[in-house]
Amino acid sequence: MAETSSAAAAAQTDAEREEALDRMLTRLALAEDARLAPLLARVLPYAITSLASATASVRKLVMEILSHINKRVKHRPEISLPMLDLWRIYTESTSSTIVRNFCIVYIEMAFERLLSEDKGSIAPDLLINISNVTEQHQGIILRLVVKAIGECNTHKVGDNVASKYQSISGSNDGLVFADFCFHTVLYQTPPQGVGCPAGLSVAQSDRVTGKQPLKGDTLTSRKLGILNVIEAMQLAPEIVYPLYLAAASDSQESVTKRGEELLKRKASAVNLEDSNLMKKLFTLFNGTASPENIAAELKVAPAHSSLRVRLMGVFCRSIAAANAFPYTLQCIFGCIYGNGTTSRLKQLGMEFTVWVFKHAANDQLKLIGPVILSGILRSLDGSSTTEADSSSRDIKIFAYQAIGLLATRMPNLFSNKTDMAIRLFTALRLEEQSLRLTIQEAATALATAYKGASVVILKDIEALLLENSQMEQSEVRFSAVRWATTLYDMKHCPSRYICMLGASDVKLDIREMALTGLNLLNDERESFAIATDSNYPDIADMVNYVYSQQPQLLHCDEQRNGKLLFPTKTFLAMIKFLMKCFQKSDGSDFLQEDLSNCPVSKLCIILEHAMSYEGSSELHALALKSLVDISSRQPKLVSSRYVNRLLWLRTLLGHVDADAREATSRLLGITSSALSSTAALDLLSELTSTFDQNRPSRFENYHGLLCAIGYITAGCLKESYITEEIVQKSIDVLVKVVESEGSALASTAMEALGHIGLHCLLPSINRNSSQAALLTILNEKLAKLLSENDTKAIQKILISLGHLSWNELSFAHLNNALDLIFSLSRSKVEEVLFAAGEALSFIWGEVPVTTDVILETNFVSLSQATNYLTGDAPVLVSSNSNKGSDCEEAHAMAREEIIKRLFDTLIYSSRKEERCAGTVWLVSLTMYCGQHPKILELLPQIQEALTHLLGDQNDLTQDLASQGMSIVYELGDASMKEQLVHALVNTLSGAAKKKRAIKLMEDSEVFQEGTIGNNPTGGKLSTYKELCSLANEMGQPDLIYKFMDLANYQAAINSKRGAAFGFSKIAKQAGEALQPHLHTLIPRLVRYQYDPDKNIQDSMAHIWKLIVADP
Repeated sequence: MAETSSAAAAAQTDAEREEALDRMLTRLALAEDARLAPLLARVLPYAITSLASATASVRKLVMEILSHINKRVKHRPEISLPMLDLWRIYTESTSSTIVRNFCIVYIEMAFERLLSEDKGSIAPDLLINISNVTEQHQGIILRLVVKAIGECNTHKVGDNVASKYQSISGSNDGLVFADFCFHTVLYQTPPQGVGCPAGLSVAQSDRVTGKQPLKGDTLTSRKLGILNVIEAMQLAPEIVYPLYLAAASDSQESVTKRGEELLKRKASAVNLEDSNLMKKLFTLFNGTASPENIAAELKVAPAHSSLRVRLMGVFCRSIAAANAFPYTLQCIFGCIYGNGTTSRLKQLGMEFTVWVFKHAANDQLKLIGPVILSGILRSLDGSSTTEADSSSRDIKIFAYQAIGLLATRMPNLFSNKTDMAIRLFTALRLEEQSLRLTIQEAATALATAYKGASVVILKDIEALLLENSQMEQSEVRFSAVRWATTLYDMKHCPSRYICMLGASDVKLDIREMALTGLNLLNDERESFAIATDSNYPDIADMVNYVYSQQPQLLHCDEQRNGKLLFPTKTFLAMIKFLMKCFQKSDGSDFLQEDLSNCPVSKLCIILEHAMSYEGSSELHALALKSLVDISSRQPKLVSSRYVNRLLWLRTLLGHVDADAREATSRLLGITSSALSSTAALDLLSELTSTFDQNRPSRFENYHGLLCAIGYITAGCLKESYITEEIVQKSIDVLVKVVESEGSALASTAMEALGHIGLHCLLPSINRNSSQAALLTILNEKLAKLLSENDTKAIQKILISLGHLSWNELSFAHLNNALDLIFSLSRSKVEEVLFAAGEALSFIWGEVPVTTDVILETNFVSLSQATNYLTGDAPVLVSSNSNKGSDCEEAHAMAREEIIKRLFDTLIYSSRKEERCAGTVWLVSLTMYCGQHPKILELLPQIQEALTHLLGDQNDLTQDLASQGMSIVYELGDASMKEQLVHALVNTLSGAAKKKRAIKLMEDSEVFQEGTIGNNPTGGKLSTYKELCSLANEMGQPDLIYKFMDLANYQAAINSKRGAAFGFSKIAKQAGEALQPHLHTLIPRLVRYQYDPDKNIQDSMAHIWKLIVADP
């Protein structure tokens, strides 16, 4: 009907139109309300289209009709209007603006009068092409749609309606609708007198509400409906993400719950690195910046607090957000200083600052870093150190973390002044305990920023660290030591002094860090290895700095009764470090100055102060040993310094620490060289005469006197001003002690006799009106002592036997010593075997030490001097050419005796203990006397013996045999080296020649205990006798051959493992010599790495890594 009238109207003249409108007005006036709706369906569309007429009378008549309609229907909502006809007219492209303007008014009125179901169905259709509609009309239509959604879609969206909404998802219409929905969800009913809701501008708020504030359930139902429709539209996560965030932060619980659900379910895949999304979220967070030239009604207010908190969580997960300058800056300052900020937002602002400093690009960081840093410092300055609530504490934590990160990323911000260093050290002192760890981490990061600082800045920091290194708070001390070790190198004296102070800290981590800074954390041997490569301070500079920090060192009265100037552990670290500096220094200019002021004299004073009564035994021993070390390089200085202080040294002979007594005795021996012959002899006579009276009551005094007699007698013999009577007197005293005392003192007396024997051939001893050699008289007592279980005493006695033989002229006497040494061939104590090996080396000759090294340095043993068993066993070059020709014949006979006993008895013995002893002693001789012509002559025989021992069951035997192989390889000539490589390759590849047969005795161990289980009665099965007995009991005597086959197989496996050890050592040296054998070895090595025996696997894997370039 409407279409017909519309078409007719188009063809009508103005006169006809005017006549028709007049009739319609009459009919309207005469129509009853009940019949008005059908009439309006014809009249209203016709009248509105007639507004396009140019005739004034027509338009006037239309206005009368519309006025009449308005009056009739305004208060009668039950009277429907032709919604669809009006919408068609509105959407026709030919419709004029005036027609559309009037249409939209009546469309709004008509839509309100529709049934809810019709509204829900029609609403999606209204969105078609909405992006091309004027903004004013957009607002009206969008409000109508959202109102329908609130009424119809609060709980669900029907499939038909959902498909209609989906049809606009990918178009601009969909974006316009989604944007309006976003603003609607953001809308909160503003309090009385507030301009616009948070997150919106005035214009956006009015667009959402139509200038009629939305309240209560109406607003809630619209938001819930919007969430359902937006979900049905299946928009991209980046479009809906802000909307869901806003919903999840809503004041209404139902909206919040639904928003969080959709956020997890539909927006989890959102791309947080989308710059457009981040820009939208930052605008939501910050609002419109004040300086921007925008009309007041268009300025967006920042979002409300709960939404801003949620947004901060998003920003802290987006690298794009960290690089969104200047929004990042506005966001951080808005959190920290913005109007209406909360403690939670301040905390999140600091957290975001940490994120920005971590992930911002360098060019961005250069722009924002200094600005944000100034804001952080203002925040810290405005806070109190006594604030106790958790949020303020968290704010500070993130603030200090941010400073640490910025120091790492932009060190130049801090390195030109010390303000930040002072600030952090002050904070470490004043802030509460819970914050200190974070500040400590920031301080650690800041230390690296000062690495490139100027000398002036580093000097100021040096003073700051020294001041803080002894503070009460452990975190302050930790940071001081960390800065000292980070900022300064090993040559820097003040920082090393701080490390010395830190070495006595109560906290383990600070102590370890301080010791690391001094290269003292590892054991002494490793530390010394490091010391050879480290750039230590000049000894004069280091000593002078210590004196400048502790002027009381200048007061050197009787130090032993004085107060300890440093804590014991500090003193220990200080002495060790100063001695390393001393060892590394040139030393050529030490004695060019006045002796009392030279660096070494000052070092001696420090060592004397360490001898204070309050010091520990360990400290006293270290100080005395250090004096011995100094004397080894500056003997005249030390001997002249202590020549007038013998009384002080003598009191130390009774020290409770054995090492201290030993070092004191050495010092007395060294000092005796500076005494006049009379004074030296008087001192020695005084010491020996002590034994003419009563026996010393204290063990320590007794032990100290014995040590001192040995060293002083040797020292006097060196200077050749001692009479035979005095030597005889000393020896007699020592021999009586050996004869009458227990193992501890007897072994010390033997040690003293050995020291004397290094300088002279010991005279015969008078016994019962006849004379006899010393070892002849002491033989029985020594044999008894060697059979006891005092390992340390046995070691001392064995070494002393070697020393006594040093100048011996009689083979018979040497043979006595050999009998005593070889009596220990069945010992299972490794230390005893090694000591015996050293004794044999001294008897053999050509050992790599001199008498002065043994007597005037802190020499302990040959094994320690050569890193025995812990390194690659280097062969030492002999530093002495042995004695004169007088004793060569006796020693040559002794060497033959040693060879005979080793090769004929021990190495091929059926007892594993004897084989082990023979191996230790053979390797010791090869190592310590390797340059001796006889050893070089015996190398093929030694190689054969060691190859045989590679298959031994005993781990020590096997390990030493492989060590010996590498020493033989190093000593041998080219042909010897080639033979050795061939032998090892053959052993590994299974082509080794048959080993020398060993005669089995009843108690010969064939298997290791437990290898093949127990016999039927529970007894062990390991020796040859036990195996034979079991074979007979089982009625199968031939079973013994099976057992021996098993034993041979076990030996073959052991040989491969031992060869692997030897091979791994030689592989480092052999280099190209191995190349021809690799094609044979590599396939076998691959198989052996999967051997059932774990030991074989490990050994072969080690070789594989050595010889295969890219394993």
